[in-house]
Amino acid sequence: MSTKGIRLLRVYKALKAHPIIGISNKEIADGLGISPVHVSRDLEDLIAEGLVQKLDNGNYAYSIQTLQIAERFRRDQERLKARLGELEQRVDAGIY
Repeated sequence: MSTKGIRLLRVYKALKAHPIIGISNKEIADGLGISPVHVSRDLEDLIAEGLVQKLDNGNYAYSIQTLQIAERFRRDQERLKARLGELEQRVDAGIY
């Protein structure tokens, strides 16, 4: 993976520090030890892709689209778990 790609993903993951109130460009830059200019560019790319949003307080946070992806994943995991539970019950009961 490219250096920019790795940096962009690190910026994206840094948002988990404050998913509700968001985190500032400076906090991200300081926490990751990279320049605020690079953080700004990466955030712009993430916003353009719909994964990040700039909040009214000036901080950055995960977008609704990111939260929807996480929620779909959670629901899929629940469905899979339920299906596995059903199969386990059928196997235990001897129903094939």
